[in-house]
Parts: sequence; structure tokens; C-alpha cells
Amino acid sequence: MPETPLAAAQRLLTEAVDALAHATGPAADDAELIGVLTLTEAIHRRTDQAGVAALAHLQRRGSFAERGYRNPATALADLLGWEPAQARRHLSAAEHTTPRVGLDGTPLPPRLPATAAAFTTTAASLRHVEIIARVLGTDAATRLTPAQCSAAESQLAAWTPDFTPRDLHTLGTQVIYTLDADGAVPDGRPRPPTNGL
Repeated sequence: MPETPLAAAQRLLTEAVDALAHATGPAADDAELIGVLTLTEAIHRRTDQAGVAALAHLQRRGSFAERGYRNPATALADLLGWEPAQARRHLSAAEHTTPRVGLDGTPLPPRLPATAAAFTTTAASLRHVEIIARVLGTDAATRLTPAQCSAAESQLAAWTPDFTPRDLHTLGTQVIYTLDADGAVPDGRPRPPTNGL
């Protein structure tokens, strides 16, 4: 019986991880050990990409709903033992970085194309993707024009190799705040009274 693609991937991944563990032996120098850290992070990001792609396909097919789950995060908790935050992070990445399909079957680009490209090249981690989606989902960001929003997303995606997710959140918030200089449109309601004392 021929080896399935998943079985082949599991075999190769096991061999690669075993080789990586061997590279961390006592004979390894600092440069090699740093190289192991760098490589494991790259592998982690690549496996996140594969998992997000699989999750996006399952979501589009309605596979979790067919199995009786009303909430995909609950399905991921049951299947993988994930905490809610971890499940939401993966679901957000699937929603924002994978190609979509319109109601008429037309292929559509990802919601965040620049972020998707950075995620694909491993420049952006799953946490970077989460931060960009969060920043662009704020009330201030929804007041931007589509061109402004696209430019902000491209800038944030370009920063992912150089900034931690926390720093990217700070920078992204500043970018959105600058672009949304006028703030929210007043709703005409009187402000609540304040104590002048």
C-alpha cells in the first residue's frame, strides 16, 4: 500500500525533529545552538501555516458544524486541547490570511493580503497576524477609507520581521490613530454631566 501524503509528512517530520534534537548535543557550539533556535522557530511558523490552511478548509466545508459543534473554538478545544485564546488566534488567521470563495464560487483573495504574504514567507508569526487583524478591526480602523486601511495593513505586515507582536500592536495603534485624526463622528447625543468639583 502506498504511503499517504500525511503519513509521509509525519515520517519526514519525525526524522527532521530527531536530527534537530541530535544537533543540540553537548558538542554543539553557541552558533549551532542559536541556529537550532532559529530553525525551530521557522519550522513552528511553517507548521502554523499548514494548520491554518487545514482549518480554513474545514471551516469552508462546515466540517465542525456537521460534527455537532456550534462554535469552532469548542471543536478545537475538544480535538486538540487548545485554550480559547489559542483557538481564536488560529481561527482569526484562517479568516484573514487564506484565500476565500464568494457565494457564487468565485475565488477571492485573503482579507489581509499583505499579512497573508508575510505569514506565508514566515516573516510574520501567528501572533503577528492576530495583532494586525485586531488593530485593523478597531472602531478607529473601520472609519478609514479602504485605501488607508490597505496602506496601514501593508505597513504593519512590512514591520513584522523587525518588531515583536507587542511592539507591532503599539506601532499599529499609533498608525491607525494618526490616520483617524478626526476620531468618531459625534452622534448628536448630549454628553453626560461631569462633576466640576
